[in-house]
Amino acid sequence: MRPITRSVATGLAILAFSTFTLTACAPAGTDTASATSLVVGAVTEPTDVPDPISDGSLAGYNYYFATFDQLARFDAEGVIGPKLATEWKHNADFTEWTFTIRDDAKFHNGDPVKASDVAFTYNQIKATPNGDPATYMEMFASAAAGPDNTVVFSLNAPFSAWPTITTGVSIVPESVYTKLGSAGFAAAPVGSGPFVFDHYTRGVEYVVKRNPDYWGEKATLETVTFKTVADADARLNGVQSGSLDVALIAPNQVAAVEGSQSVHIESRVSNGVTFLGMNATAGPLADQRVREAIALSIDRDAIVKSLLAGRATVDNQLVAENVGGFDPKYPAPVRDTDKAKQLLAAAGYNGTPIPFQYATNGRIPLSSEIAQSIQANLAEVGITITLQGTDQSSHSQMIYTKKAATGIYLNTYAPSTMDGDAPIASMFGGQWNDYAMLPETQALVAKTRTVGGQDRIDVYRELFALNDAKALLIGLYTPDASYAVDPDLNWKPRADGMITVDLASFGKD
Repeated sequence: MRPITRSVATGLAILAFSTFTLTACAPAGTDTASATSLVVGAVTEPTDVPDPISDGSLAGYNYYFATFDQLARFDAEGVIGPKLATEWKHNADFTEWTFTIRDDAKFHNGDPVKASDVAFTYNQIKATPNGDPATYMEMFASAAAGPDNTVVFSLNAPFSAWPTITTGVSIVPESVYTKLGSAGFAAAPVGSGPFVFDHYTRGVEYVVKRNPDYWGEKATLETVTFKTVADADARLNGVQSGSLDVALIAPNQVAAVEGSQSVHIESRVSNGVTFLGMNATAGPLADQRVREAIALSIDRDAIVKSLLAGRATVDNQLVAENVGGFDPKYPAPVRDTDKAKQLLAAAGYNGTPIPFQYATNGRIPLSSEIAQSIQANLAEVGITITLQGTDQSSHSQMIYTKKAATGIYLNTYAPSTMDGDAPIASMFGGQWNDYAMLPETQALVAKTRTVGGQDRIDVYRELFALNDAKALLIGLYTPDASYAVDPDLNWKPRADGMITVDLASFGKD
């Protein structure tokens, strides 16, 4: 899954139903006990077509979780539980998993959700190798409908964390998807979730309406609009003015509105790590000593304390503290500018400019300021950095379509599966690019999937130690996620970073 950022980059789900008139959200400070419309300030939108089979972006997941169901689902605290599946079990070596599918779920067109639809969804992802979901399902071989409304998943290698993968796969109806194809389904998708699609205007908004026939707990909101607002100031102003009801804001904005009567702040540690990627084959970066010097020169503490107002945690691992694979005993990063200068001298670095690519808005709050801070850090040891800011969409395409990065780049990965497999497979298994992929890293990625518990964490530790030694990717920090919220809105942020709206409501008790 692409980062927030996935991630982890980021899709949409749409379903054509009759048009409706959207009731504007009530201005902040008014009586919203009877409000039925919610407006979310979305940081970005999916880069690709809004098809859950091919898109795995965080922006897309926000939409998909409103309109589709998954086999399992994390709760707000990151604890996994049943959704379309009522239970699951595995064989002795974790290569086969059997999920029992509930028998009372229906798609929005009235068709029942069958085990064959679940199997089709997973097999279709497998048949779409360039899609985002396929990149974190390398271990998946095939799915087949079994007896008693079950689905049997066959894996090509042991994988103890398979249930976490199922939390990110939205189930589509085989008959509709087969008839329409990817592009057609993106224009008129059918899900089984608590909301159905109404309309989507790229660059503007994605609108859903309540599903009165939902099999589970029915939503109280009649309509939800995900409005794309890339600028953090505009998002905060939107909540203050009442044009938005909830929106992610930058860390340095929190103090200004704490105690406000028109905005309530909800914060929690995120599940993502912001990091520097590097094209280890480009110019001076081809020399490991230059890459090591970069890692030693960055003042992570200053970034966290000054730029991010302390609302982040220094993190040189590539998974966050609340994500599977994190090692609480992993050594903290060290800044050593003297050693950095020695390495640069030994490498014969002569000041050749190194491009630094980053998005000027979108998934990483204060990205421009962070880039400038890192540029200043590197200048202290004699490294010349050329800043190359661009829009989020162009930056994401550079990373996720494997177009060559020209130097270093700023990125983030927040796996919605709450497990480290997706980010490390993407970074060190060659799914994004080959810059951080070595035979050794590939072998360690494969090894993480065969063990569980502390043994798995130990392998992650070995992988991150190798990454640090080779200076392939540079972990920077795990940010807190802070949201500006209408004071009358009942909504809490989730550990996986998604803005889910199925249980949101207006009217404080």
